[in-house]
Amino acid sequence: MIVYGAFLAVLIVTYFLLSIASRNKYTHLVEEFDGKYSLMFMAPVSLHVLFKLQVMERFHSQVAHIQQKMISLYGTKDALQHTRMFIAQLVSIVLVGLLGSFLLAMLQNDHVMLMVGLMFSILLPTVMINQLNNKEKERKNQILMELPEVVNKIILLVNAGETVQQAIVRCVELKQDSESPLYLELKVAVNKLTSNEPFPNVLNEFSKKCSIQEVSIFTTTVLLNYRKGGQDLILSLRELSHTLWEKRKNVSKTKGEEASSKLVFPLILIFVAVMIIVGYPALTIL
Repeated sequence: MIVYGAFLAVLIVTYFLLSIASRNKYTHLVEEFDGKYSLMFMAPVSLHVLFKLQVMERFHSQVAHIQQKMISLYGTKDALQHTRMFIAQLVSIVLVGLLGSFLLAMLQNDHVMLMVGLMFSILLPTVMINQLNNKEKERKNQILMELPEVVNKIILLVNAGETVQQAIVRCVELKQDSESPLYLELKVAVNKLTSNEPFPNVLNEFSKKCSIQEVSIFTTTVLLNYRKGGQDLILSLRELSHTLWEKRKNVSKTKGEEASSKLVFPLILIFVAVMIIVGYPALTIL
């Protein structure tokens, strides 16, 4: 118990000293991301540990994996800052886990409580990284679900005599209130078009921010044919639309299978509960 208390005291004193050392150093960064990540009150200490120990440099390969997810979710411009805050959040979780582990071990005077606490300190960051992967996957699926409809609208509008640029602007105007990832990126692209930025540059940037192969194929198809216009562009977009609808069907099928698999465990619990309810009276009679 004394040993656990000593470790806990060292951790608390260390955290106190780090909070003094990091005071007012990362205020702007913390305010910018306030509410977007958990344990923000510990963010200055975690960021200080991050920079002093050069965590991002020492674990470059692992950080690169996280940063790739952030590029996909938030774009190239803000990816580095989001990566830093996400890793700082992981550091905060580990610190809380260590403090809680030694506190429980001291109160219960039990090695098992310490081991359980340390196990959770390791598992929780892994769960957070898995949630980030799932978030990126869900974003890509949402874009794949929306993209075929956008391509079809562009085909109809171009057939009606509008240019590709005007068709994209009209698609965004029809979905002003949409919060889907695809339309959010399209809104940014339309704002750039209205600011007279070159159309090829806007589409290339749009493709990079979406970070999906299907979007890259769409932008490449448009850029190769939009100068010619006419039937060449329409035929290319129709062929692409057919492919995208097939992929949308596959995404919907996968989601249905995942939903079915998630229902298996609750159904097993219900079955066991019913068996207990039905069988318990018979067992009491025997």
